[in-house]
Amino acid sequence: MQSVTKTNSDSTIKARIGFIGGGNMARAILTSLSEQQDLFKLFVCDRNADKRQFFQDTLGVSASADYRDFMESLDIVVLAVKPQGFPSLLDELKSLIKPHQLIISVAAGVSVEAILRGIGQKSHPIIRVMPNTPSTIGLGASAIYANGEVSESQQAITQTIFSSCGVTAWLQEEQLISAAVAVSGSSPAYIYYLMEIMTKVGIEMGLDETSSKTLTQQAVLGSAKYSQLSDLSLETLKKNVMSPKGTTEQAIFSLENNHFDRIIKEAMSAAFDRDQELSKIISKEIK
Repeated sequence: MQSVTKTNSDSTIKARIGFIGGGNMARAILTSLSEQQDLFKLFVCDRNADKRQFFQDTLGVSASADYRDFMESLDIVVLAVKPQGFPSLLDELKSLIKPHQLIISVAAGVSVEAILRGIGQKSHPIIRVMPNTPSTIGLGASAIYANGEVSESQQAITQTIFSSCGVTAWLQEEQLISAAVAVSGSSPAYIYYLMEIMTKVGIEMGLDETSSKTLTQQAVLGSAKYSQLSDLSLETLKKNVMSPKGTTEQAIFSLENNHFDRIIKEAMSAAFDRDQELSKIISKEIK
């Protein structure tokens, strides 16, 4: 795969990245990458005409209804379809994928082994990434695992791709992807659910809807940012807000007495278990 270099004629060689699937995650990543088109030549395929028009007209990304239109020229192939679509897609890719093309999968539950089996190969450079939807605004979190065939230059360009839309964490073992799903991949929904509840309770306590929602949003945003900027542990940050016999202390005591930690652990375990289950289901369907 070519990295960004200069030829003898001093023209820039761009890494050619093609997304198969133009759903929410592809849109999130491409929104950030579209601002770096000096580094990348971007392609996406999707059957939906409105989506193709958005990618083409708004982001300046070459869009097609068929990935075969750009497949042969790619350095990186990003598989961004739903996990259930992998068995048929990988079967189609068997005769199309080239040895030098890095495959990046952003799907939950589809293992490297399953992808290799699906494209009929015993070895191939494959990276699995578990990003999340805040990537759309450059505040995403992406857990990344690379198999042994991935080169240093391919790792570097993957880092460039996903750091463009947030922070990254490289995992040493593929099985940790399931933990990343629970911690960051699915967690925006947990936070939105908590915010939804807080806003409703605020309204019940007398705040108007706009005030309750605004205060909730800023409290969550400020707390997350403050925790990033502080050297203190999360436990210490929590305790620093808890004045003895004060309002926050009573709220935390209530959460502890109602086993809030157990509720969160069970929710995250459910996400973890589903990723493991999905992996087994999809693996059986890939020939």
